[in-house]
Amino acid sequence: MVELAQLLLGDALSAYVHRVVDIAARALPEVDAISITLLDDHGRARTAAMSAPLAALLDERQYATGFGPCLHAATTGDTLQVDPHDPAPAYPDFAALARHHGVKATAALALPLPHHVVGALNLYTTTGPLPPATLERAHTFAAFAAVALANAAAHDDSLRMADQLHQALASRAVIDQAKGILMATYGIDGDEAFTRLSQTSQRTNTKLRDVAADLVSRTRTSNPPSP
Repeated sequence: MVELAQLLLGDALSAYVHRVVDIAARALPEVDAISITLLDDHGRARTAAMSAPLAALLDERQYATGFGPCLHAATTGDTLQVDPHDPAPAYPDFAALARHHGVKATAALALPLPHHVVGALNLYTTTGPLPPATLERAHTFAAFAAVALANAAAHDDSLRMADQLHQALASRAVIDQAKGILMATYGIDGDEAFTRLSQTSQRTNTKLRDVAADLVSRTRTSNPPSP
């Protein structure tokens, strides 16, 4: 858990999640395959990181069918253990695939926050039942990991918003330059200049920013403006 606390924000969320799974694999050496399921804003699940291909294989089957322990944990906040060799398993399709690949025990633990669940920590072992001590450590790890991942996601969102703002400001600047060129060339006002740029954008199916950038570029090389 100390390693989780020492993770520094800075990497993209995808890289951060992989680091969390690497730490989980070291903290839970009895587990053969570990993965983290994350939910997007629309409730769609994806495997954000895994320690072994087996985990992704079993996760993907659950996503395809819409049923399985990792989805249950990620959407309800519960912990769910599935014994693939149970005569009447909770998820027969998932259990059959797990048995086929030699899995002896599985567990899906929610990654909980005070008001919602961010996903699930999925454990798969081929050596036998998961010991209670392992599950206890996994629960503790999941609680720390949920906070770490939520912070990383918030950091990722802030960087993305900052980038979008930068792009928006850059677009506004080049559009203003293009408007100025048209105003000076044709003696029109700002509204008319913007209308001409917009019409060119629609006629050529080109983004307004790209139309403006092309006009500015051509003007710099002494080609006359056309919008």
